[in-house]
Amino acid sequence: MYRTIDLMPFGVLRAKGRSKVWQTSLSIPYLGGDFQLVIHGEVNGPSASQRTALTLLIEPSEMLRDEIATKVVEFIHACNIVPVEFKVDVVTVWSLLTPELIEVHTCHEYAYGEGELGTNAISIGYLTPWTNEQLIQVPFLNGKIGVVYSE
Repeated sequence: MYRTIDLMPFGVLRAKGRSKVWQTSLSIPYLGGDFQLVIHGEVNGPSASQRTALTLLIEPSEMLRDEIATKVVEFIHACNIVPVEFKVDVVTVWSLLTPELIEVHTCHEYAYGEGELGTNAISIGYLTPWTNEQLIQVPFLNGKIGVVYSE
């Protein structure tokens, strides 16, 4: 049995039974397209701080998009994971990233570190053509991009 809530600007969220995990699909064109959204919220829905954090992310920002592109390219080159047939730079990177998952955490901590107390960490996950086993994760922390990692 699923419960649903309609929460602007995210749309209809659903959770199974008494679960605190809310899910939906979310389109963020400036970040590449459609994502599966998972919010680790409360029984009645996402917290106010989670809604605020997610609202910061969905507002189109060319500066944020450029920062993500730069940090993802740096991460990819540092890991030396790209097959030679792919040219990866800030111009081509968006054509190589497939939006997969946005996860809104319950607190300021995420898999690779933490943001400011009182905020909610968000992980933006992308697939690449050279692996379907791991996502490139871009942490979004109180309006800023953290250290990119893979998971």
